[in-house]
Amino acid sequence: MSEKDFHRYWFAGGFVATAVVAVVATLVLAIIGTARSILANAGRALGLANEIVTTTAPIWELDQTNAVAGQLLEGAQAIRQHATQVADALAGPAPGIAGEQPS
Repeated sequence: MSEKDFHRYWFAGGFVATAVVAVVATLVLAIIGTARSILANAGRALGLANEIVTTTAPIWELDQTNAVAGQLLEGAQAIRQHATQVADALAGPAPGIAGEQPS
């Protein structure tokens, strides 16, 4: 190998190595940029998710509200039943009570 061939190969190798390093550096910078973009989007998404959790919290309490409403309905039905019994009792004595003549 002549000195001229050696220099040609040496410069060609240096050029290829420089090109490879430049491509790798470009890819690393692109990956870093993409990672930062993902991080920024994740931060915004997390903020929105927290806002959604806060806004929809009353929905998760509907089970408890429905349970209390069921208890109130049962209580109202019991009051209605007892009020009907009281109204029937106040409407008049039943025949056959002492002191009354059956008609």
